[in-house]
Amino acid sequence: GDLSPPRRREGARGSGHAPDAEGDLSPPRRNRGSGGQSDPSEGSMGRDGRGPDQSDRSGDGGGHSDGVNTVNTNTMTDGTTTGLVDAATVVKEADEKRKIARARVMAMKDDQSGRGATTQFRDKSTGQMIDADENRKRQAAANQTTERERPVWARGVAQARGVMEAHASLQEEVDTPFARADIDPRAEHAQRTAVRFGDPMAHLARKKQVAELPSVVAGISEEALAKSGFRIPQEIPGHSWIKRGVGPPVNRYGIVPGRHWDGVDRSTGFEQELFKAQADRKTRNQSAWKYTQSLE
Repeated sequence: GDLSPPRRREGARGSGHAPDAEGDLSPPRRNRGSGGQSDPSEGSMGRDGRGPDQSDRSGDGGGHSDGVNTVNTNTMTDGTTTGLVDAATVVKEADEKRKIARARVMAMKDDQSGRGATTQFRDKSTGQMIDADENRKRQAAANQTTERERPVWARGVAQARGVMEAHASLQEEVDTPFARADIDPRAEHAQRTAVRFGDPMAHLARKKQVAELPSVVAGISEEALAKSGFRIPQEIPGHSWIKRGVGPPVNRYGIVPGRHWDGVDRSTGFEQELFKAQADRKTRNQSAWKYTQSLE
């Protein structure tokens, strides 16, 4: 039924103004009291004061009259209860399943259940079965780090020879008496072979030193050097800077090139630039000091 309020009749005068015939295009409503018909809203309510929707809902067959909702519980194929289940039921079913699984395993044979079985080891390359002792030996061999033999030239042949010479010199000094009556030949030789700045005869002493240049591996076993892979010839080649008389370029570490250097400077020029910068800085400092002294 139509639950909207009834419209006024077109001829009603109680409103005090003329009806808006142009604005209201809906058909006129019948009077509420005409025809002896009751309010349509009254028919929509039942005898119990509820609407049709409420009465229909209460008449559904889904619930019970006592108001208690019961859930239809079902079970799965493995016996697990589905639906709304309390915690006690879940724990009980889990215990029962665990007991059944344990009984099934205990009923199996040893070869099926793996009861009392040992670990089986296989060779990684061939896949064949090996026993535990063999596997333990292989693991121990793999974990054992092979200690490489340290070569003789590992820390430098010249450095090793220098250590040996220093040790021999120290031992000789220990055996030398404190009081000396004669000239010591070692000290005399060291003083005679020393190169001094400004010595006009230094080139002669240098030629003599070059002729008597000892081998780098002097005092070290040649067999041990060859076994460790040392293959550097120790004779002075003809293209060496020592025989050609070429002066080696200076460097900040004071390291002299080896006997195999041919005298060609293949560096980037960093050492020369470094010494040049140091000389310029020293010159500026001296000029600044002289200027400050002239102002006094």
